[in-house]
Amino acid sequence: MDFNITAEEEAVVFHLAALRGAGSSPTDDDVAEELGAEIRPLLQSLLEKGWLVVNEERELTLSVIARAAVASRRDAEGP
Repeated sequence: MDFNITAEEEAVVFHLAALRGAGSSPTDDDVAEELGAEIRPLLQSLLEKGWLVVNEERELTLSVIARAAVASRRDAEGP
């Protein structure tokens, strides 16, 4: 896993975490429809770096380590 992600990639990770937390299971097409086609290279980069995982239904989710990083960051930010 590559822990070096850009600010744009970090924003995508937190956006996906929020979607998943709200009960959504977006695919790459869903995210591209919502945020624009220019998001696809960021999604691909996050997949290659190990931050995102795609299941059999093409749904995007955060990897175990990415979920821990998001939770750690939220804990540090406080309420």
